[in-house]
This record gives sequence, structure tokens and C-alpha cells, in this order.
Amino acid sequence: MKKNIYILILITCTLFTWAFYSNYQSFQLAKNTCIESGKTPYSEKDLLAINWTVSCK
Repeated sequence: MKKNIYILILITCTLFTWAFYSNYQSFQLAKNTCIESGKTPYSEKDLLAINWTVSCK
């Protein structure tokens, strides 16, 4: 039973890590796209950077 709990915790942590990494990569891609098009990226993020907005001006 304890082994199943450890496996569940490991899977949950792995999924959260993957989600945060994927979110960060998307955020960086959006900012780099603005820079490549010759514009300045303006970004707004919340505390954990889960919700973010990038605008190019």
C-alpha cells in the first residue's frame, strides 16, 4: 500500500513539473516571436506564472 502511495506522489510531481516546464516554454516562445518580428514584448504573469499574457507593441 505504501508503495502505491509513493508511486502516485511521484506521478503527480512529474505531471506538475512537466506542466510548469511546458508553460514556461510557451511563454518564452511567445516573447521570442515578438522580438523576432521587431516588436517589444510586454508580459503580465500571476504569482506562479500559470496565467500569463504577452502583447507585442
